[in-house]
Amino acid sequence: MVGESVQCALESLKMERDRIESAIASLEGLISANGKTRSPTREASARASKAAGKIKGSEGKRKNAPRGLLKMRIREVLKKAGKVLAPVTLTEAVMKAGYPNKNKKTLYTAIFATAKKDPAIKKTDEGFSLK
Repeated sequence: MVGESVQCALESLKMERDRIESAIASLEGLISANGKTRSPTREASARASKAAGKIKGSEGKRKNAPRGLLKMRIREVLKKAGKVLAPVTLTEAVMKAGYPNKNKKTLYTAIFATAKKDPAIKKTDEGFSLK
């Protein structure tokens, strides 16, 4: 399981690197097209922002975690625990396992929903465990 998490982290970093390289190329193209002394037009600024991955109103918001990462982290934690974990305990363990999240309440909700849908995880009166 550790190899899968490392592979997922690697893929996430590669995607981020590609996005950054694309944004840099777009900005360099704008600079060379407009000349270094002219300030970019509003349209050019919008294109550069879009190329950099920014959409109007999204400044400061984090990018979502890669698809399937939460399910993978939940399974890793449950496998390592080897017993039933309460949702609160599971949330804390997933955060310690390196899942990128800042809000514990939303993560709790996401974990609960994901674990209930996952066919490899069973819901018990005490919490969640692997089947």
